[in-house]
Amino acid sequence: MAKKLTIQYRQLKTEGLFEGVDLKAMTVDVLRHRGWDSQAKSRILNLDQDGSVVILNKVSPVDTWNGPIFSGQIIHLQDGTEVQAVLQSLEDESPEFQLTNIDLGERAKVLRGALYFAIVGNHVGLIEGQQVRGRTLERYMTALLQKADELEPTQVIILNSKFMAGDGKELSESSEITVTAAPSAAPTVGEQAEAVARIVEREAGAAREHEQATVFDILRMMGWSDEAIVSLGQEIPPGGWVEGSFKVFIKESQRKKKPISRATINEALRNIDPADLGLKGDGSERGGIVKLSIQKDVATIGTGSLVDPQSAMEQIVNALRDWAAQGKIDCRFD
Repeated sequence: MAKKLTIQYRQLKTEGLFEGVDLKAMTVDVLRHRGWDSQAKSRILNLDQDGSVVILNKVSPVDTWNGPIFSGQIIHLQDGTEVQAVLQSLEDESPEFQLTNIDLGERAKVLRGALYFAIVGNHVGLIEGQQVRGRTLERYMTALLQKADELEPTQVIILNSKFMAGDGKELSESSEITVTAAPSAAPTVGEQAEAVARIVEREAGAAREHEQATVFDILRMMGWSDEAIVSLGQEIPPGGWVEGSFKVFIKESQRKKKPISRATINEALRNIDPADLGLKGDGSERGGIVKLSIQKDVATIGTGSLVDPQSAMEQIVNALRDWAAQGKIDCRFD
């Protein structure tokens, strides 16, 4: 079986690193010379200090690493042996479906999600999972290369997106960016009673889980007090939510805005859905804004929903080759 998955383009931000940096070559060199190429257990990193681990799990065959491509699978595993599930058929005639605890055993780790990627020089293609996003790959690569002393503690891996106008043309500079924040839902009765602590905790958790700021997060950054945010939350009717967007612009003077460059847009908005963005000024995009991406059919394992890693990595490489052939990226495979 196969399912359509979105392959995104990213490119290493070289500023702030070192001259001649090559992400693919550096990654392969570290894995080989540190002895991390043969055993997945040597590539386990604890990024969040919360009982979960992130692993560079499957990698492309070692005998291909001298070529232009390195590819792999990043998985995020959660500690704990119990999951909750419905074991009945959803076609059963029943007044309710019974939730059941399933003990997976002490050796089991629950999969939060997986991400697949391929690197050619400083060009990266990736398929995000629902819980494992591009930001996870950035954090993992940063931690791995810092652990190998290839990066200083102040240096980080940033994988920029490439935004284009809806008609496929190069994105112009923009005098103003509008970003829509994730909706904040109405608090429950219990949350109203517990007020500040519960709302702050829930919203912070939502932002971490989805790597997207919520409306309440934005209001907090704008100086709203926790009490004011709680008061706003209590105004939301049951089942309702609060939506919002905010504008970002640079002022050269009281009357003049300074354009925001394409490079800044590609970096600052790399982890934001284009549907949540708007640009104005010289960069007004009436046809919409898109990230450089493409959908491809990726094989799954058996009849389940697990992605076949080999198929995913092959399709990512195919996407990079297609974009290079079309002149959309300056990527060489020789």
